Amino acid sequence: MFRTVLGKLGRALLLLFFLVIAYLLVILLNPSGEEQQEPQALLSPSPAIYLQDTSLREMISAFPVPVLAAGGETVLTPEGGESRDHAFENGFGRVLTLHYLYGEYPVDVISIYPARALELLGRGRYHIASLSSPLLAGWNSVRMEDQDTVRIHMQTGYGIYAVVIPRRADNLLLEIIRPLQLMTVSQDPIP
Repeated sequence: MFRTVLGKLGRALLLLFFLVIAYLLVILLNPSGEEQQEPQALLSPSPAIYLQDTSLREMISAFPVPVLAAGGETVLTPEGGESRDHAFENGFGRVLTLHYLYGEYPVDVISIYPARALELLGRGRYHIASLSSPLLAGWNSVRMEDQDTVRIHMQTGYGIYAVVIPRRADNLLLEIIRPLQLMTVSQDPIP
């Protein structure tokens, strides 16, 4: 009888031990716990901004989150850009497109606010490519292709970012995206 009581007590303690371990694993694997991130606020409409009318620094300062742009010594030659507001949900989202040249190839670098506005990137005729996607500014990306272009895009907590190049420049993709960084108005890269 004494053995039966010890056996039941041992099983109960073992069960309690496994429950405590399971509870700790759930807490450790979900560090955010109950915290819910506040959704990014939508914008009031503002006039379009063109790079030929202002500096890149001013364009970046008018964008509510970091911008994907070529930084430092770069093989990309700036060719222009624009920032426009687009109707989104019950307000406006902003799309900033910077145009570069890599040799003879046009390169479009796109930054979108808010981060949930994937529809502002547009779907086009793109399909997910079977090739691996490179890191874009240190973030995992998704590679999509259509008949004429390759698009690499990523989504962060700040925004959505994309690079579009001609398909014939595909073998140069890594070299083209290497100088791209997320930048703030001070033009410091964002880690």
